[in-house]
Amino acid sequence: MKRSYGNAYDSLAGIGAVIGYRTGKVLFVGIRNKYCTICDMAERNGCEPRAHKCYKNFDRNASSTRMESDAIAEGFNDSLKMHGLIYKTIIADGDSNVYKCILHNNPYSEQMVVVKKIECTNHLLRNLCKKLKIVAETTRPKTQRKRGFIEMRNVVKKSILKIRKEVIRIASVRNEEMQPHYKATELRKDILEYP
Repeated sequence: MKRSYGNAYDSLAGIGAVIGYRTGKVLFVGIRNKYCTICDMAERNGCEPRAHKCYKNFDRNASSTRMESDAIAEGFNDSLKMHGLIYKTIIADGDSNVYKCILHNNPYSEQMVVVKKIECTNHLLRNLCKKLKIVAETTRPKTQRKRGFIEMRNVVKKSILKIRKEVIRIASVRNEEMQPHYKATELRKDILEYP
């Protein structure tokens, strides 16, 4: 399996899990496989595969990134049948493909419920640090550089972890102090005002 954040993804197997936020219990696990050893060997030898339990359940030519989306969408589709639950909110990792797949399947159309998405804090912080690193590594031709460009770039590079820690601190302060509907807007203001 080859997986790297933001780059190549060509795995032959994938897994998606639905875990309850309040209970921490695993509510669904979906496994996708593009490959079966027995079927592959029979195909290479030009014969029919022997009777076996084949775990290949995903199109070999389909995108590997679709496996996670497909598995989690199945969990949402089966939630009423399996547990009698409607999953109204998904806490996601920033990958919009899973959410798009759930919206496309519209698992709770009869109940007139549209699943909402919340970004996972850890992934938001990782994405913030990744974007700050990109800013810190940005180069411009000398003719386009403004005075102090390199110094500011170095300040950003040295401050990435400090910024992350400060965002975590501000978020926890906001969480204790404010009404839920004000938290996000105030946190956004604090982040934008960070020197």
